[in-house]
Amino acid sequence: MAILRMKRGTTKPSTANLSYVGELAFDYSNNALYARNSTSVVKVGGELELVYAYEDIAYTCSASLVFDPAYIYKVHVVATTQGTSVDSSSTLIYYRTSGLSNLIGSYVATYSNDVVSTITKTSARSTSSFTIPDAHSSGVTLTSGISKVIDFEISPTFALSLNDTQQWLAYGKAITSVTGQGNATLTMVDFAHTINGTIGNLYINPGLNLGFPDLISVTIYRTLRK
Repeated sequence: MAILRMKRGTTKPSTANLSYVGELAFDYSNNALYARNSTSVVKVGGELELVYAYEDIAYTCSASLVFDPAYIYKVHVVATTQGTSVDSSSTLIYYRTSGLSNLIGSYVATYSNDVVSTITKTSARSTSSFTIPDAHSSGVTLTSGISKVIDFEISPTFALSLNDTQQWLAYGKAITSVTGQGNATLTMVDFAHTINGTIGNLYINPGLNLGFPDLISVTIYRTLRK
């Protein structure tokens, strides 16, 4: 039986690695197959392509990534702090250019927790600081630590043509709980952001700077719109 062997490595290849249209390469660390087209390298098969990943002992993340309007992006954040100090901080997100200048936009969020029985709304316009009101609900005595999971999509919209993106829309959910208690409290938030300009960086601060270790994991995936 003949053996066909393609280029291979441990990361996504670049156009410098694949010289010809149709040339293939296999990322055996992430089990992903890539092909070269006329302008770039694209993933073969599967809906979501991992384009950014960060995990560290930290409480913030600055993710530099130019958002291409040909794609829809999915962002997943897991943040945790250990200790018994009660956090009262909301998550803050700054949408920035590649030069780290803040982009202006608006946000709206509705949230509830297991202490407040009503649903509360918060919003702002013409702001560079996008708040997700996911502060920990202090309904129990904290003995372990606090954890947050934030999951949202970022989609391009169109202006004068299907190739003219001036505004991005983000929409998702945040959940805050504890790290290791059976009587866990919950805070749940539904939120939406609208961002004007070209996104080249996401600065994410879940506010969990209370103990050691403070851990954060941020992954960003994308899928083609068509």
